[in-house]
Amino acid sequence: MRLPTDAELDAIRSNDASADGRFFYGVASTKIFCRPSCVSRAPKPENVRIFAAASDATGAGFRPCKRCRPDQLPAADARLERARALIDKRLAAGESTPTLVELAKTAHMGATHLQRRFAAAYGLSPRAYAEAQRVAVLKSELRRGSGVTEAIYGAGFGAASRVYEKADRWLGMTPADYRRGGEGLTLDVAVRRTAMGPTLVAESPRGIAALLFGENEKNLLAELRSEFPAAQIRRDDKAGAAAFTALDAILAGKPAPRGLRLDLRGTPFQIRVWTALQSIPAGETRSYQQIAAAVGSPGAHRAVGSACGNNILGVLVPCHRALRSDGSLGGYRWGLDRKERLLEGEGVALEPAE
Repeated sequence: MRLPTDAELDAIRSNDASADGRFFYGVASTKIFCRPSCVSRAPKPENVRIFAAASDATGAGFRPCKRCRPDQLPAADARLERARALIDKRLAAGESTPTLVELAKTAHMGATHLQRRFAAAYGLSPRAYAEAQRVAVLKSELRRGSGVTEAIYGAGFGAASRVYEKADRWLGMTPADYRRGGEGLTLDVAVRRTAMGPTLVAESPRGIAALLFGENEKNLLAELRSEFPAAQIRRDDKAGAAAFTALDAILAGKPAPRGLRLDLRGTPFQIRVWTALQSIPAGETRSYQQIAAAVGSPGAHRAVGSACGNNILGVLVPCHRALRSDGSLGGYRWGLDRKERLLEGEGVALEPAE
């Protein structure tokens, strides 16, 4: 048992499925341990303890989380682990990402077979996994206060221009703004009581940046602040009118108005999942496995679940329509009672609870 590194805390905050199997984390205040991809709310950093194996956590008196079932995580294929270890080794040394041919040779597998098995096991292709790891290092360095150029090259990116080209998707803002915690971004915020309870909508110049449900205004603002720690929060009771109108329509069983601008900020995989969710018609559901297949990553159902847990545009990105393959609810960022209410309002017949 040990304290977490910055990279591990970033993986926990982002529910990074690619970190599953590399470590487990326990919460000292609850004595529960989880996989990094668990969609439970991220704990306070001072309460996090890191374990190399699930048995280490149980041996230290921690109980497995009932949501992510870390004690039931299947053992990774040793050949795939060798390939992933090579990627991690190159990243730690600041070297270029190994080619698929190099990885296949290390794993003693055919390149095509490795590509397919790696994606099924970790939810990402080898190339996407390496990119995600470099982005995690970049974020960690920027948060630590490193200079932008230093952070970019320290994360192993060979050209700063490539980072700036993809910064909008990777970081949701420029590297410099991310380093300042979103400083320079202005969000117009309104809080109203809806059929879902206290509801917050935040608008950025690009569109609706957040639609959150909670128990009270204080908690909603704290949740928004955790997503945009240095953004300027400007209260405006008239903000988010289009989002509230869309929410009312959806809750009434009607289609949401077209043309609503959404400010989606996430990794490339998250964006693909969120886009796929928006294509699910009201009154229909998809399993996490079906969504994984739809975004071109069969077997990445855990990563899909993590992407749903990271969605901060409740209902507008309808992650409530994602269910487990057995028809049970799975998880929901804002509570299963809200998820059940939304689905029943759309006429979805749910499996009875056991």
